[in-house]
Amino acid sequence: MFRGRFLALFLLAALIEGCTCCAYLNHMFNAERLYDEATELRQARLDSVPDETMSYPSGEESQKYEKVIEKGSRVLERFPKNKTRTAEAVFLIAESYRHKSDWPKAITKYDEYERYFADNDSMRAVEYQRAYCLYRNQEFNISRFALEPVVANKNHPYYFQGLNLLSLLDEKSEAPEQAIAALEAVLADTSGTPYMKGKAHFRLAGLYYKMEQWEKAHHHYNAKEIENLNDRERQTAGEQSAECLVNMKDYLKAADEFKQLYKVEAYEKKRPHYLVRIGETTLLAGRNADAYVIFNKVNSEYAKTEHSSRCYFNMGDYEQNKTLNYDLAMSYYDSSYIARSISEYAQKARDRRNALRRLVSMREKNEDILQSKDSIPDMKSFFKNEFMIAELFLLKLSEADSAVARLTNVIEKSDDTASVMRAAYARAFIYDEFLHDPDTAEELYKEIIEKYPNTDYAKQAQVNLGMNVTMKTQEDEARDRYMAAESLWTVASEMPASKMDLVDSAYANAFAAFDSVYKEYPQTQSGIQALYMKAIYFQMTPDRMDSAVAIYRDLRDKHGTTAWGKRAAYVLNTRLTTTDDDIARLRKRTAQTIESLDKKSAKYYEELNAKPEEKKADIISKEDEILENTYNSMYDFE
Repeated sequence: MFRGRFLALFLLAALIEGCTCCAYLNHMFNAERLYDEATELRQARLDSVPDETMSYPSGEESQKYEKVIEKGSRVLERFPKNKTRTAEAVFLIAESYRHKSDWPKAITKYDEYERYFADNDSMRAVEYQRAYCLYRNQEFNISRFALEPVVANKNHPYYFQGLNLLSLLDEKSEAPEQAIAALEAVLADTSGTPYMKGKAHFRLAGLYYKMEQWEKAHHHYNAKEIENLNDRERQTAGEQSAECLVNMKDYLKAADEFKQLYKVEAYEKKRPHYLVRIGETTLLAGRNADAYVIFNKVNSEYAKTEHSSRCYFNMGDYEQNKTLNYDLAMSYYDSSYIARSISEYAQKARDRRNALRRLVSMREKNEDILQSKDSIPDMKSFFKNEFMIAELFLLKLSEADSAVARLTNVIEKSDDTASVMRAAYARAFIYDEFLHDPDTAEELYKEIIEKYPNTDYAKQAQVNLGMNVTMKTQEDEARDRYMAAESLWTVASEMPASKMDLVDSAYANAFAAFDSVYKEYPQTQSGIQALYMKAIYFQMTPDRMDSAVAIYRDLRDKHGTTAWGKRAAYVLNTRLTTTDDDIARLRKRTAQTIESLDKKSAKYYEELNAKPEEKKADIISKEDEILENTYNSMYDFE
């Protein structure tokens, strides 16, 4: 009997253990199955984007990772003391959070894994993935610290990934040289996998591209290990490689590389873009006939698209800048706008078309002025139009050279000094800011300083050259003289009572100083202000009030737009302005008031002169007595 009971207990324990084991296997099996399904979705998503850092899990993928986290959490709840089972669950949960881009929670789980399961086989992966999550969470310094055990050992399974991450950290710290050194170390190590070397070439090329070292970037984009990357990265490498050749001005080779991209079936969606770039690089190489054939191919096969709009814009730009056929250029610009009116190139084309129309109109006006039968042509209008044409060339048509030619024409032929100074400064500024020719700009700025000293243009030329500003314009000189006169006025106004005999002479000295400022600089702001102070001086003496009024009127009439002219107008007319209608309404109200007062006055005196009459008291008889409706009257007492 004892043996039978023991056997039953043994079988029960085995059954319980078996059920527990089955529960664990069920949860982990489902978690791993869901994780594998989510991984397939993730891989498909990453294959369709050039940069995985810019892509995030979709709804279905995210839900599967959530279920993995749920299953793993159940394992932790039911088997907290089983280190093997809990380690697998924690790792799956951390990985799921990482793939969901929930970096803080992933970091927390990776820390938990290291704290309790540091001797587990997955610890090597945890070291790298935690450093990566810290990097994505913008914790760069801590990420660099967490990455140390990965890059310290060449035998670490994530050593090359660690070097790549280290280069990213160096790039974030604005140290591209260190990032390049880390990636060069990956390429120099013979034990690296072809895929990791391809990633290193890709990253190195991107760094050199940002640094505008086109030759080195082109070399790394064409490394044979690039073939081991996914389609999107190979496509990006091919595009950037061709753009490097464009920046190196090797246009025909760039066109050939774009042709190779055009032939790849996997890049079919970007074929119209590649056709446009083939046409643009061919045009830059000087083979405009071939370029037009390619542009027309795009316009026929991809009509009413942004690509077609871009091709028409390029054709208009060529006709505008190379052949100077403005009518044909405007026609192409119109076609660009019609092809895709909401595109960027359509908007540019419309602006160019409008600018060309204005340009043609002003050129015709200038031709009419020169061919006029008048004995004296209106050269002022002519040179004004020349300025406007130069402005259109520079700001609307992106033709700085044409703008310089127009301004040079104004400088050489105009007799108006103000126009010549303005054109000279504008030409120097264009060389400085638009043509990026500092030597020519410096020479022109110095010429302005020498020919037109003590002008605003010379003063600004010194500023642009980084020189000490020594030039003083008339406005500057007038301001200095005015400040000196104002100091004399302040001294006179602050004299003590004991020196009253000197006050008149002090004010007279200040007046003489203000008078000299106005006489020498009558059109400057300080000169106008000095004239106003003269009026103040006259206003202080009643005998000279007429002189003050005369100056105020002069300020109001000649300088009414200035602050002092407006102040003078206010002094001369301190009352509100009234119209004839206002006066008529005021007179009507006054008459009505007088009439009302007369009536009330007559009634008052009439009542005052009348004899007083005795008032009779009103007696109410009992028959007419009215009972109050008070509280007591509501009840009927017999």
